[in-house]
Amino acid sequence: MRLHAQHRIVAIAALMAVVALGATACGSASSGSTSTPAAAGGNSSGDTGGAQGTPVNVMLKNYSITVSGGTTLAAGTYTFHVSNSGPASHNLTIDGPGVSDQTTGTFAPGGTADLTVTLKDGTYEFYCSVPGHKQLGMDVSLTVGTGGGGGSSGGGSTESGGGWS
Repeated sequence: MRLHAQHRIVAIAALMAVVALGATACGSASSGSTSTPAAAGGNSSGDTGGAQGTPVNVMLKNYSITVSGGTTLAAGTYTFHVSNSGPASHNLTIDGPGVSDQTTGTFAPGGTADLTVTLKDGTYEFYCSVPGHKQLGMDVSLTVGTGGGGGSSGGGSTESGGGWS
């Protein structure tokens, strides 16, 4: 019986090492946060310094990004509540007018992260910056303000990406 308990401990330790290695292997340099409502990012390009914005849900999976409500928003401050429904680690990165490489940071499957940014009129790119994921379809174009009709879209969602789940 004692040998069985030792094997169980070794197996659990090995599993924990694999999970930890997987989380760090898909990591990226960022100043984002996970599972907190505070703003992510750290440069002056779009970070609101902890302010809360209008909530928008975003779902990441292999290899797509779904923005709840569609891809047209009014200009303003938004808090993107990002969930990872895929089997691999992902992140949400935003680039556009006044916003450069704002990211949630890479987080594990089943996890969530928030990203608060101020968006002004223009077109923004929402993508996963984990190497290869953007090229596999984790890339969505979002229109803000007058460039997209000046308001938020009514309901639904917009999904990018391939058919992997």
